[in-house]
Amino acid sequence: MTSTDRSLVGLRDQAEAMSGAAEMPRRPDGEPVFDEPWHGRAVAMAIETVANLGLEWDTFREQLIAAIASDQHRAYYESWLIALETLVADRSLASREQIDVERLAAAGYRTTEQNHDDLEVFPLPATSEVLLELLSTIFEEHWRHVRFGPLIQGAVYELAATAQPRLSVLDGYLTIDLGGPHVHLCIGEQKGLPGHPVDPALARRRRCAHAELHRQWIDGAPRTWMLRMFNGDGDQMLTVLLPNPFLSDDQQLLDEPDFSRLALWDELRERYLDLPADPSDRLGDGFVHP
Repeated sequence: MTSTDRSLVGLRDQAEAMSGAAEMPRRPDGEPVFDEPWHGRAVAMAIETVANLGLEWDTFREQLIAAIASDQHRAYYESWLIALETLVADRSLASREQIDVERLAAAGYRTTEQNHDDLEVFPLPATSEVLLELLSTIFEEHWRHVRFGPLIQGAVYELAATAQPRLSVLDGYLTIDLGGPHVHLCIGEQKGLPGHPVDPALARRRRCAHAELHRQWIDGAPRTWMLRMFNGDGDQMLTVLLPNPFLSDDQQLLDEPDFSRLALWDELRERYLDLPADPSDRLGDGFVHP
């Protein structure tokens, strides 16, 4: 074992031995828990960065504790990323703009969810500006072609607009007015009414914390394309089922795939992920129910 290997092992042991606010979530047998692939990658990146900079582990641990304290509703491993980004930025190793680009590019991953087949996840910036632009594109320009609503175990909502929705924003909430029925989504800072402010911790819980583009792989090909949003508690706020090349707008099976219906998916990938159209999206030969 080289000295570099020994250094990495030593730092990993120190990371796993942390207690208190920085302690890693553990299984009953004491092993760290990584619920998603990027969790383990975040830990590995932090350890390698500390080793390459020749720092003591306590330097990173202090940054991690500060990140956790700054937003106690933030997911634990998200705080690892915040701490790592702060460590790198404070030492002028990369600009914030470079960090944002690399973070987004590295965040895509494949996973399984509640016994679904292969699910590919592309995290999006969850800023109010991005979310407003994204949802405006979907509901003002492509409303005829999408279905939407929560998509959770035991309940699937596939709602459709019958006329172009009207969008407005008030106190951090985006309203999607469907001409009577409407949807309220917290995408920005909610302050409350004069004399009745909203508790900041509650506002963070309500606000969209994660937005993701997903494509679901079944039998070796993508079959479903969607946008999903989650609040600060990790609860699903909205799923938008994007136009599917195997289904018509009224959800009838097409005799032949119409891959022009992937135009919105391709547009969102290019605009928000800086990714070109992917030939893999054209591999499927028909719809397969998940």
